[in-house]
Amino acid sequence: MQVDNSLATYWGGYTSLATLVRGQAEKTPNQLALVARSATGQEERITYSQMVWRGEKFARALFEIGAEENDHVGVILDNKSAYEAIITLLACAVGGMVCVPINARFAQEEILHAVTLADVRFLVCDTATLPRVNDIRAGATILEEVILAGDTLVKDTLSWRRMFDEAKMVEVEWPKRGLDDISEILFTSGTTSRPKAALMSNRSVVASAFGFSQAMSLEPGSVYQSFFPFFTTASVRCLLYPSWFVGATAVVDPELDVLDILSRMERERTTIYIGVPAFYIFLLEKYDTSTWDLSSLEIIDAGGAAMPAELTRRLIETFPKIDVRQTYGQTEGGPCGTVLIGKEALEHIGSAGTVWPQTELRIVDDNGMDVPADVVGEIVVRSPSVFSGYYKNEEATKETLKDGWLFSGDLGRLDADGYLYIVDRKKDMVIRGGLNIGTQEVESVLHRYEGVEEAAVIGVPHDKLGEDLLAVLIVAPNSEIDPEAIKQFCTDKLADFKIPRRYEIIDEMPRSPMGKILKTELRERFSKVLVEAHD
Repeated sequence: MQVDNSLATYWGGYTSLATLVRGQAEKTPNQLALVARSATGQEERITYSQMVWRGEKFARALFEIGAEENDHVGVILDNKSAYEAIITLLACAVGGMVCVPINARFAQEEILHAVTLADVRFLVCDTATLPRVNDIRAGATILEEVILAGDTLVKDTLSWRRMFDEAKMVEVEWPKRGLDDISEILFTSGTTSRPKAALMSNRSVVASAFGFSQAMSLEPGSVYQSFFPFFTTASVRCLLYPSWFVGATAVVDPELDVLDILSRMERERTTIYIGVPAFYIFLLEKYDTSTWDLSSLEIIDAGGAAMPAELTRRLIETFPKIDVRQTYGQTEGGPCGTVLIGKEALEHIGSAGTVWPQTELRIVDDNGMDVPADVVGEIVVRSPSVFSGYYKNEEATKETLKDGWLFSGDLGRLDADGYLYIVDRKKDMVIRGGLNIGTQEVESVLHRYEGVEEAAVIGVPHDKLGEDLLAVLIVAPNSEIDPEAIKQFCTDKLADFKIPRRYEIIDEMPRSPMGKILKTELRERFSKVLVEAHD
């Protein structure tokens, strides 16, 4: 595949996240690189030179407890500890280790699966996740050390702050990592019963940083902000890496609190914000021109879920001087994908836009052959940012990567002008407020509940979140089902956002001739069910 000259030139010097941030530190050492909350409750504001120094210092701290090049370091932190999470990420990059972000909302079983699958040797967590981590330590035989973010001292854990403070600033010959070396393992939800571990290379780091920085028109003076949790692709690869690629400032919101976010946007003079469609619904409810000064804001982007046409219109009407964009991509893509810029939004409303740099996109039939314009098929993409495969899952890798093309599992169409329209998801995935949920994983837990004979989980429309979960159940003879009891049963087995809020009991599932449950029919049957908003 031919590589754009601008990126090829960039690769000539920067071949990893470590070389990328070091390069920016050399060019603009005093430029503000990061604004993020620490586990201590303090807001950290650090420059590029400070960020590199701290990343290298914590890499030394990891070496001192026995970490080595290619070790897998797990990070199970939310944005209230974003500072420690990000410095750990950078430490892995400079030390040649593999960073493994893990969803901080995972239940015990999910944490154990992630730690075991990804061969996590060292794990950074906080006081909120520590009880769940302690519950899985006996079963996670490869896990050697648990590091507690902040400065709290707890038995059988190491203190992140103490490790950092006591690390010796000795000369280190840092590993020289190549483009094909793995930088991160990112978990992705799909139709399988458990999340898969996507291997992300240094080539993917640089390519996705370049591509998304172009999609967002980032510049050295940009202030780029988002609430996306650290453990998501959207945070690491759509916020942090693109910001650092151009030398901009990345601002990480501690949580999805609209009023707090508006206050931070005003205070930081944010120029670009990225969120999911549901966030902008909440924002429109709270925003008041007489209260908030967002005059610095130039671009807002929505990704992670389909953008309703009416929401696009409302945003353009409310913010007539702001470029309202939409982006499409997925974890396995790096991400790579499409962008719809504001001046085209109304003309191509409902579209996800056109491909961004270094990306090729096709629509294919079940045989992998291209289909004509405006014919629905599977979306396949090719880019240097595409993942290297699923860790310890060769079969799934072969199903997803074919001849250099990533088969997304999403259905869409391209019009004659090359604008992509997302039609549906080939995989049975639900996107609740921008968070991907593999329905089979939820179903496997529901099937463990006494009295549930069969379960099918589908997405139903939600007025704010886009979609929410509905569990359709068949109850075993002589059994009764209490939805509240099922929810309680799920609390230590599934992250809270994966637990269905609504349950419907039916006598018989619609099936294909092969006996497969027809979820399309279930979605049609329950399409008018609106699940009440849940914080």
